[in-house]
Amino acid sequence: MRQRKLLPLNLQFFSEEPTDNPSEETQITDIVEEQPENKIPYDRFKQKVDEANELKRRLAELEKAKEDGERKKLEEQNEFKTLYEKAQAELAELQSKAAEAQLETLRTNLLVNAGYTGEQLERVRKYIVGADEDALKASLEELKQDIPPKSGGVDPQVGNNPKQPPQPKDLTEEGKSAYQRLKALGKIRR
Repeated sequence: MRQRKLLPLNLQFFSEEPTDNPSEETQITDIVEEQPENKIPYDRFKQKVDEANELKRRLAELEKAKEDGERKKLEEQNEFKTLYEKAQAELAELQSKAAEAQLETLRTNLLVNAGYTGEQLERVRKYIVGADEDALKASLEELKQDIPPKSGGVDPQVGNNPKQPPQPKDLTEEGKSAYQRLKALGKIRR
């Protein structure tokens, strides 16, 4: 038989690591420390956001200062009438927005009470018009004739009425009839 030649192995290669080498944990922390941090882009982003917020704040301050300066200028010129008209215009705008919001709420409540579902609500809301509750109700009645609200799951076939639930029976009568049936069949001998 022929003898095989084995490769020489350095067994010291497979032995434990020497104590003067850094441990595995320190090697991992070194690798982590060498990687670039992801905070740099976030820090730049945060800095840009802070700068934008600062610019918005300065702009708001400048606009307020401009309005105050304009008001003082008009007061100095005894033009209170202009200030009064400006305040009245702002008040009228706020009142119109409040009235529109109230009408929108009333419109939604009427549609929900009429039985329209969430899907239908968005589509049919535009067809209800009016300046007060009576006009909205009249418009809703017209809408119901054209686009009826969806009902809760009725069978569309003609003459297919929903089935009535069975009437509750007297349990003593049920028991007596069961006893009679079993006695007739010969299952009970008494």
